[in-house]
Amino acid sequence: MLGFGFGFSALMLAVGVPVFVVLILGSVIVCTLVYHIDLMIVVTQMVSMLNTYILLALPMFMLAGFLMIESRAANYLVDFFEALLGHFPGGLALALVVTCGFFGALSGSTLAAIVAIGGIMLPRMRAAGYSDGFSVGLLAVSSLLSMIIPPSNFMIMYCAATETPVGQVFAAGIVPGIILMLALVIASVLLPKGRVTVGKFDWARLKRATIKALPVFGMPVVILGTIFTGVLTAVEAGAMAALYIVVIDRIFYRQLKWSSFWSAAKLSVTNTAMIYMLLAGVGAMVTVFHYTGLPMDIANLARDAGNIGSFIVLFMIVAAILGCFLDAAPTLYILATVLFATAMTLGINPVHFGVFLTLASALGMATPPMSVGLYASASVAKISPHKAIPYALYFVAVAFMVYLIIAFFPQLSLWAVNLLYG
Repeated sequence: MLGFGFGFSALMLAVGVPVFVVLILGSVIVCTLVYHIDLMIVVTQMVSMLNTYILLALPMFMLAGFLMIESRAANYLVDFFEALLGHFPGGLALALVVTCGFFGALSGSTLAAIVAIGGIMLPRMRAAGYSDGFSVGLLAVSSLLSMIIPPSNFMIMYCAATETPVGQVFAAGIVPGIILMLALVIASVLLPKGRVTVGKFDWARLKRATIKALPVFGMPVVILGTIFTGVLTAVEAGAMAALYIVVIDRIFYRQLKWSSFWSAAKLSVTNTAMIYMLLAGVGAMVTVFHYTGLPMDIANLARDAGNIGSFIVLFMIVAAILGCFLDAAPTLYILATVLFATAMTLGINPVHFGVFLTLASALGMATPPMSVGLYASASVAKISPHKAIPYALYFVAVAFMVYLIIAFFPQLSLWAVNLLYG
């Protein structure tokens, strides 16, 4: 009967039923027909999964990201990095990666990064002679930087699931995010299709772009500075980020209209609701895991392996399997709730675990067959995602190597944490 419940869930996924419906309905079937659990227990677990203050930061950072798009602040950011890097061989590819990294420090939203950066850069790269497949594959993986570089919506979800201090997890993502960004930069120019040269360096253009983008550069200071110093919580900093965009738009850009606020708010609410429904579905699934004893079985398997390295390999296998069927948000929440206790038993730092868990979940967003980031990027470029799969897999392999480095060398994650928090 347990196999029937999971088989039924797999069938629903295959025919295109929304993931949150599959998680909830599949869990309810297993709980009621196999374990005869009162449905109120399942509902209570679903509600408790969402009853966390830190999750209020998600709509705030999403609103800030979509307001950046509406205010054209994202355009000015792209123009700056293109003026700074565009004259190098592969300059537009470099500009795309670095802009995605910097955008991650502004909004923390992968979808906002794909829409904002992809909508501007992909047509420019196409006009410059880059192949669509290369550009889309690079964007799909580069957008994952917004999941690693703080503030990250996925790190917020991890902190909500494990009660780990969000400021410390944000700090731990700085160095790994920079390493991943540099790795993607190097990987992009190593490919012949990534070494397209466009124009010469223009001081006047860089000066104009710098003046336009300068107000945007203050946003990471507002967000991360207030969180790291303890002046604001992550929720308050998210609200401050949205307010900051409004203020600089009123002073410098004057692009936002009432319709812009409505559009940004609607997108923020829609995406937040989608994530919350996924997390509620994960809450139902956690009930199933509790009664099947899966967390204990995994803990015993990890203890029998006897070392952290074996756990990291096992963890990556589980993450890869889940990533084939689920989005990054439920993957992260499931792994956090099921494996967190095991990681603590093995002596893994909870802050470091949050970083490589987030990166492992992020890889699923760009890896077939789910490839949420890949399909979104292909949609922006208006091409078939299959054209970008070989390039996406190449950049995913690079990101996987970074994951292994981060996972096995916790000092890279914890350096900034020790620097900022002692």
